[in-house]
Amino acid sequence: MNTDALHRPRATLRIAVACALALATTGQPLLAQEADQSAAVAAPTVTVVPATMTQVTQIVSASGGLLAREDVVVSARVSGAEIVELSADIGDAVAKGDILARLNDQTLTAQLQQGDANFAAAGATIAQAEGQLASADANARQANTALDRNVKLSQDGAVSQSALDQAQATADGANAAVKTAQAAIAAANAQQAQAQASRDIAALNLSWATVTAPVDGIIADRTARLGDLSATGTAMFDMIRDGVIEVEFEIVETDLVKVGAGDPVSIRVAGLPPRNGIVRRISPQVDPVSRLGTVRVSIDDQSGLRVGIFASADIQTAQRMALTVPVSAVTTTGGDSVVQKVVDGTVEQTIVALGVVSDGLREITSGLAEGDDVLLRAGAFFRTGDKVTPVPPPTTATPAAGTLTSTDTAAVEASE
Repeated sequence: MNTDALHRPRATLRIAVACALALATTGQPLLAQEADQSAAVAAPTVTVVPATMTQVTQIVSASGGLLAREDVVVSARVSGAEIVELSADIGDAVAKGDILARLNDQTLTAQLQQGDANFAAAGATIAQAEGQLASADANARQANTALDRNVKLSQDGAVSQSALDQAQATADGANAAVKTAQAAIAAANAQQAQAQASRDIAALNLSWATVTAPVDGIIADRTARLGDLSATGTAMFDMIRDGVIEVEFEIVETDLVKVGAGDPVSIRVAGLPPRNGIVRRISPQVDPVSRLGTVRVSIDDQSGLRVGIFASADIQTAQRMALTVPVSAVTTTGGDSVVQKVVDGTVEQTIVALGVVSDGLREITSGLAEGDDVLLRAGAFFRTGDKVTPVPPPTTATPAAGTLTSTDTAAVEASE
């Protein structure tokens, strides 16, 4: 038997075992390297932003309609007079005292003439009464003089008692006539005053036959028609005083308490460019059913405004420095508002208290300190204790709320 043939398989086996041991020995560093790479993948790169102090603006949004700051109703002040002329129409700008309409004044003119006549008659009655008073006064002086003379003569016994009594009666009658004449003058003066009042009323009614604008403004509506009979208390024209239009908003009671007179307002008017305004008046009461209160806002630029146009607005109710993070950094978990803070490369889910939203930033009133780093995009992809590699956001632009950056997307894919 060939001895070399017997030992050849054993040599081959020894060579194979040696190769296997060598391969195992040389492959050990490769497996460790793969483990380190797996550990690196487990810490994804995420975008973080610091909580910073920023000026925030508290906004109350509202909607409503344009209306006149002050409505002025122009109505007839005399009844039963025919409308014979209309001098103003809807949209006309008028000044105080401008003629808007004329009424038929024939009856009113006749009433004034009658008042003039009554006044003149009263004056004549006064003159007559004054003449009677002068006559009565002269008679009274004469009778009193005769009485005085008879009294002196009676003391000397030169006049009988009957003559003295007669002189006394004559003097008393003359004095009574003076008082009667004085009373007649007083009555005539009263009659003249009454005639004067009637004449003044007639003259006033005649002036009211010309309907004029009580204030400067714009004619918003006209209900009067030629040939109609005037009626007191019935509107002939509606005016917008000084042409000033403002907007009235209805605001829920929880927001109404935040609004103050003088707050600046950004107004958007349907079909017109935006413009600025200011809160002019706040209703002192809230509707008990709708829980809404009204706010009147004056508008700086009046061009193009029309009563009834829809408008919306943002009312700036407060402005202050506050701790803020992007809106996208805040999420809700179990009814709590939370941010995902990053401390030493580890995610910590932190409950926070929120304030207002301003320009894509959310005010944090408690739960964070200035400079704390939080995930730019909070969500369910990370939990407390997760290891991450934080990086600052791109310097070109800050991502909009609710969007993911490319870095965040890679991190999400890695975590999945």
